Amino acid sequence: MVLVDLSTGEISRKPCPEHITRDYLGGRGLGDYILLKHLKKDVAPLDPENILIFAAGLLSGTKMITTGRLHVSARSPLTGLIGTSNSGGMFGSELKGCGILALVIVGKANKPVFINIRSEHVTIEDASTAWGLERKEAAAKLLELAGDEKARAAVIGPAGEKMVALASIMFGPGHACGRTGLGAVMGAKHLKGLVVRKTSSVAAATPAAAVPAVKDYLAKLKALPSWEQWTTLGSTDSVLWTHQMGGCAAKNHSQVTFAGAETASGSAFKDLIVKHRGCYNCPIRCKADIKIDRGRHTGFEGERGEYEPLATWGPKCGNADGLASVYLCNLCDDYGVDSIGAGNVVAFAIDLYERGILTPEDTGGLALTWGNTEAMEQLLQQITYRSTPLGDTLARGMREAARIIGRGAEQYAHLVKGLSMTFMDPRAFKASGLGYAVSNRGADFGYVYAKPEYAYTPQQALDAFGTAKAADRLSEEGKAAMVRQCMCANAVVDSLGICKIPQFGMLLDFNLEEAAKIVTAFTGQPVTGADLLLAGERIVNVERLFNFRFGATGRDDTLPEKFTTEPISEGPCQGSVINLAPMLQQFYALMGWEQDGTVSAAKIKQLGI
Repeated sequence: MVLVDLSTGEISRKPCPEHITRDYLGGRGLGDYILLKHLKKDVAPLDPENILIFAAGLLSGTKMITTGRLHVSARSPLTGLIGTSNSGGMFGSELKGCGILALVIVGKANKPVFINIRSEHVTIEDASTAWGLERKEAAAKLLELAGDEKARAAVIGPAGEKMVALASIMFGPGHACGRTGLGAVMGAKHLKGLVVRKTSSVAAATPAAAVPAVKDYLAKLKALPSWEQWTTLGSTDSVLWTHQMGGCAAKNHSQVTFAGAETASGSAFKDLIVKHRGCYNCPIRCKADIKIDRGRHTGFEGERGEYEPLATWGPKCGNADGLASVYLCNLCDDYGVDSIGAGNVVAFAIDLYERGILTPEDTGGLALTWGNTEAMEQLLQQITYRSTPLGDTLARGMREAARIIGRGAEQYAHLVKGLSMTFMDPRAFKASGLGYAVSNRGADFGYVYAKPEYAYTPQQALDAFGTAKAADRLSEEGKAAMVRQCMCANAVVDSLGICKIPQFGMLLDFNLEEAAKIVTAFTGQPVTGADLLLAGERIVNVERLFNFRFGATGRDDTLPEKFTTEPISEGPCQGSVINLAPMLQQFYALMGWEQDGTVSAAKIKQLGI
């Protein structure tokens, strides 16, 4: 581990004890361990004393495929609780290639700086000429300052500099640590970015057993029917799928279907792809660049986007123009702002405007009507630069914005623990709904990834969760057991540095049997899926203990009232409502927590926390 104090300029190295990597693996788990152990309860998210951690996964940078993931952790300026976010690309593997499992940053520089990492050499350097630049220009400037155009850069944009609570950390086009606002933590530290380049290999040799294990993993992926879709459309067609399932969040959760879903989805512009791209050592290459040849943004070239951002800037904002969504997602990347969180808060503002809660006077004359993409673009810029009263209000995040606006705005702020909800309606996907409620970082599908509720067969559900009804997304049976397993499995994968698309989206390896084979092959230590799930449980509990340190309680494990009281009025899920309380108590019992959601002393002892 490399420790950097921006206030004093001190840089030191510290070995990561073997028992820590055994219990917490790396990545997310390692970051959580450091935060719980070292961050004091009187430290605010934007204080210099907040700890910012860039942690590579245990398998990052190895010959294992799809291990380009990197995890960033700190106390979140958006939620006040655990801030964790995961990104792909090349940065994580490059950092691990420099022999660094975690970069731990504290303090605040007296001017804009960047951290320059060249294998074992780490320095703090002046970034004043990069301050104020957007993503692409900032990354180029830092590489120029580092004197190495082949290095990898992580940067914040104007949103991070302005300490917008939705600010992201950008690792390249389409690669962001977006959720929970960690870009604002960098901005508060005057840290414009990081540059990393492996100039000499310090990685361990690949064990002989790893080669056939990786080949077997890849062969299983290529044999799946979903291989073609993931390698051509990525996740982008899920916008249409969610509409077809009658469970989308159109017009800020006021509709579960959307008439323009087909043109908002990725298949509508698959003909515009000019190049597929992948992260480190990834054969799936689910990323793509497109060139727009029609509509208002003709001639624009950029990243295609992914399911959640496209859905958020599309149907959630009442926008059926998928190409406008692509443009707005790229603009979010340039500004360094979370494309999901920013889209959600814009949809929230549009909803308030349409209901008369926000007036033309409040918006400065901006006509915030459903699908008005020009107004959406202007509001995004105002949020990024905090350049208008409304932009500054929304830059604080949905929860704080609703409090400031008042006039009943809170009723339309759909969030959990301060984090705005992702696209799937919890009444139509009840495991996902429970996952939103109990997730330690807030209402986010990716934290739990409860795909078994719509991808498992009844027999698979019976075997895994004790009831075939767990495979029925509208049933509440078996969902507590499903969420427990999925949550723990996700914590493991985030800590190993493996991408969730092959692991969960394709292989459905939630018992981690396939992952265990890979870990065993690379470490030489026999590991089972159950061993890994125990590590995942430990990580989840550490995060919950961290949240409770900063004021959270079991009362925060909830959903907006709309979803527990108002049945769906249309489509295939008509009449469905989520009965959260019984599932919540079942989940607490399975986790070994108290009835009020507190982590019990017995559980802490059992897990060795």
